[in-house]
Amino acid sequence: MEHHTGLPGSRKRAFWGTTEASEAGEPQAKYPSNKLRVTGDITGTDDNYVISNLKSDVDGHQLCNHQPRPLRHQYKGDESLVLVGFWGAGKRTLGFIASVALRREFVDFDAIFERKTKLSRGAYIASHGPKAYRIVEYEITVEVLRTKKEGCVLAGFFMMADRRQCQLLHELSKTNPVIHVMRDKGDLLDSLGHDRGKAEHAYEISNRLCGQYSNFDYFNMTQQFTPNAIGPLKLKQTEQDFVRFIRGVFNQRPCLVRSANALSRSYTYALQVPAAWLDRSDVDLTELDSGADSINLIFDPSFAEQKCLSSLSRQIAVLRRHTRVPIILDIHVQNGLEQARHADILQLALRQLPDMITVSLDTDYTLVDVLSVAKCHTKIIGTTQLSDRWPTEKDSLRWQIIYDKANSLGCDAVRITRIPTSPLENLDCINFMMRIIQPCEIPVMGYNVGLIGITSVCFSPTLSPVVLSSMERDGVTLKQAQHALYSSFTLRKKRFAIFGQSLSYSLSPTMHNAAYRACGMPHSCYTAESNQFQDINRLLQNDEIGGLAIALPYKVQFLSILDEMTPDVRDIGAVNTVVVDRQHDRDGTLKTFLKGYNTDHMGVRICMERNLSPANVITSETSVLILGAGGIARAAIYACYQAGVRKICIFNRTSSNARHLAERFRQWATSRASTPLHIVVLESLNAPWPSNMSQPTIIMSCRPAHEIGGQEPPAFDIPEQWLGSKTGGVFIELAYEPLVTPLMKQMIQRSSRGWIVVDGLDVLVEQGIAQFEILTGRPAPVHVMKRAVREQYQATRGSYDRHNSG
Repeated sequence: MEHHTGLPGSRKRAFWGTTEASEAGEPQAKYPSNKLRVTGDITGTDDNYVISNLKSDVDGHQLCNHQPRPLRHQYKGDESLVLVGFWGAGKRTLGFIASVALRREFVDFDAIFERKTKLSRGAYIASHGPKAYRIVEYEITVEVLRTKKEGCVLAGFFMMADRRQCQLLHELSKTNPVIHVMRDKGDLLDSLGHDRGKAEHAYEISNRLCGQYSNFDYFNMTQQFTPNAIGPLKLKQTEQDFVRFIRGVFNQRPCLVRSANALSRSYTYALQVPAAWLDRSDVDLTELDSGADSINLIFDPSFAEQKCLSSLSRQIAVLRRHTRVPIILDIHVQNGLEQARHADILQLALRQLPDMITVSLDTDYTLVDVLSVAKCHTKIIGTTQLSDRWPTEKDSLRWQIIYDKANSLGCDAVRITRIPTSPLENLDCINFMMRIIQPCEIPVMGYNVGLIGITSVCFSPTLSPVVLSSMERDGVTLKQAQHALYSSFTLRKKRFAIFGQSLSYSLSPTMHNAAYRACGMPHSCYTAESNQFQDINRLLQNDEIGGLAIALPYKVQFLSILDEMTPDVRDIGAVNTVVVDRQHDRDGTLKTFLKGYNTDHMGVRICMERNLSPANVITSETSVLILGAGGIARAAIYACYQAGVRKICIFNRTSSNARHLAERFRQWATSRASTPLHIVVLESLNAPWPSNMSQPTIIMSCRPAHEIGGQEPPAFDIPEQWLGSKTGGVFIELAYEPLVTPLMKQMIQRSSRGWIVVDGLDVLVEQGIAQFEILTGRPAPVHVMKRAVREQYQATRGSYDRHNSG
């Protein structure tokens, strides 16, 4: 079953929340509000009228497939975001997603139009004709742009653009980010149900107009749903994709991985993905999540032109959905390409908002303006291929010319390659890189290409090209490249221990060891169970120990022996990840240096935000119930605060511990000089929910579900008076032994009331992903870790069915 985002299939198209009309007549969808809703009567009949009357009457404005001039992509950050595109592309749904993510007012043209005219677009055109409609459309657009050019998200405008509308959009694109929202042409036209010829003609006109007068392209992928998909979360993947895109527009890209920077000199890799591979129907897209530091989409404009250049937007969208690492658009241009055509290709590439693009250093200097004006926050990698040998110290001028050209083009990095004729040229490449890498102010990539050059690829320190495992014959895989570094003792084998009590149940070793194998690392992870904290000293005497995962009950106690801790560890007051580094003092003695991190809050927050339905988006009124008061509870409270929650209730069997925890975080929040944290302790299971708080839409169980120190955790049900949310919420169980806890069983029974239940394995994997990246400095192979945990659980505990687990 497919869901088409934003399609006009029903009488009333609804969005998340409710809206109220302002005095000026516009719908005011202001964040935050749990009652935000925008509706518009968009019927198939209305669309028939609109599409039938859409024609190319732009009065002398020549439509073209490229920009007449580069549009600036640099913004202060408060400019209104404008979404344009054809009917059914999903502009309003995406617009609302953007308004929530950016905390901005959502301005929907259809709602404004219907309020002012008392008619929908189609009905107005049917009654008054296209000419009268265009006059009203222009007047509304001018009025909105006069007052809404900052701090808003605008959708539904410029649908029937005449010359005046085109001029408005043209001027708007000089100051504001205008995003052309696209969808698969076949899916879109099939869903409209109109005369195919008219619909296709209208689509072509709309596509050309929006392409000419917008700054960015965004491909809204048709989302595939399984029959058992959780209703409230059907648009979560769409939300995550688009939020990642718009964050890039305003240079607010989140840290998707916690490993080394892809452009650092720490042996990073770029996974080579041919565009044609993404177009195949038989590929395994989980291969993209292999542990590489970036994805290198190989784009050949001469080949793409034979098909459709818009396919590039779709391919970028696929990568954005299935990877977490930076995306490099590697443009392979032919020698002798006309400068105007080259400029068009670069602008097309920059419209996709990749993290990086490649630009040939043979490029004419006249393209400097295109790059400097239109590149937004995309990094530029200048590329060149040597026709002669690798430069030596005696002819370093050749390298200096290349480097100077890269600087003059504003490049953020340089990639220099050569087709070798002998394996010995790999040594020439390695020597060249060792000589020039330190003095260079910008990152440099250098390697030989082809099978003869594999040795230089393995030992190049920055973004070495690796191939998909299914294309092993064409190059070296990441697993093979990493194996070469460890086999040659370039990198050191490490052991990682999990230190705590009652660890026989732990699935962490399975998860981490599977990731090491997938990435070609010889590391190992094991449990170091101990009832005495002092045993940590003996463990640290092992020279192979490169890091520790700290389990209960030592997350707080371990703080006393850390040499350094990250701010989140200090704020939470608990540690669960420790990097062990060994440094020689001046007198030659070896000193062990311990730096602490906390990934528990990262796993909690990811699981919380990923499973919150749009109806329960976090606002100033959101409240949370925390069950427990130990180290995990600290991480949970911190995660909630970082996500924007300011109202929290704690219940713990020993209420004094809960009161101590509450006071600690009250003082901490006050010291941050930000919004105060309203935190309440529920003294007993009979306590009423505080009258000044809304019912919780987030509940987290931070209690151990298994025996710790010979004590079984007490069993209880969450009282009914704490479960009054009319929109349900998310329940997160942080324990996973047993996987289906009594509290989970209770909340699973409330699934029909909007409650989404997250088990402890999800939290384990998410915090483990961050832990892996911190300890190894490499991006985690996420799919490998998820699969290993579930398979190990099934092999040792048996399969389970949440809904029929008693």
